[in-house]
Amino acid sequence: MTALLHVLSDPPLDGPENMARDECLLHDRALQPAVLRLYEWSPATLSLGYFQRIADARALADQLPGVAVVRRPTGGGAILHDRELTYCLIADDTLEAARRGPTALYELVHEVWREVLDPTAARMALAPDHMPLPTPRSGPFFCFEKPGRTDLLIGEEKVLGSAQRRIPGRVLQHGSLILGRRFQVHPGAHLNDPSAQTVVAWRSRFAQVLAERLDLSVAPAEWSAAALAEVSKRREKYAGAEWTEMR
Repeated sequence: MTALLHVLSDPPLDGPENMARDECLLHDRALQPAVLRLYEWSPATLSLGYFQRIADARALADQLPGVAVVRRPTGGGAILHDRELTYCLIADDTLEAARRGPTALYELVHEVWREVLDPTAARMALAPDHMPLPTPRSGPFFCFEKPGRTDLLIGEEKVLGSAQRRIPGRVLQHGSLILGRRFQVHPGAHLNDPSAQTVVAWRSRFAQVLAERLDLSVAPAEWSAAALAEVSKRREKYAGAEWTEMR
C-alpha cells in the first residue's frame, strides 16, 4: 500500500485555533506517516516563540494596534502573521527525513518551497552554510530580522522561516511564507501580494512536490469530529493568559 501525505487545507483562523490545530496533529496519530496543513490567519496575529517574553510584545503595542498575540509551541522569534501562508508538516520517524537532525528537514522543506516559487533559482536561495543555525532560545525579537542557515532568502532578506517541536517518534515543523507587508515594523522580504489564484496554485504544487521528496502520495484529508473536539480542548490553553503570558 502506498504511504500517504495527508493534506489539510483550512480557512483563515485565529491564533489560538491555528496553534491548537497544529498541536493536535502532533499528538494525533490518525493521519500517518505524514500530514501537511496549509493555512492563513484572521485576524492579524503576532505569534511569540515559546521562550520569548510577553513584555517585548507589549512594547510594540503602539506599532501593532489591535493585533492579537498568541504563543507558539515552538521556539524562535516572533512572527507577524498577516499577509502570509503558513504550513505545518507532521511526520513520523518511519520516514527518513523525520529521523534525521533538524537541519535536514528544514533544508528539505525550504528547498521544495524554493522550487515551487522560483524554479530557476533566479531570485531565491537557501541561506548559506556559514550562517548560524536558528536557535529556539536566542536571537532578535522578530524571527525575520536575522536570517539563519537553511532559511529561504530573497537577496539577503528572509522570506520563509520555520521552527520545530519533537516528541518521541514524531516531529512538527511549521513555517511562514510572507506574501505581503501591511505593518512596516515586521522585517524581512515578501512576495508583493500575489493573487489568490497564484497562492492556490502554489499550495497545490507545494503539497505535490513535498510528497514526491518524501516518497509519498498526496491524499486530501478532512478534520474528524473527534479531532476537532480535541482541538477545542487545546484551544483553551492557547487562548488563555496563563500560557500566553507564561514568560
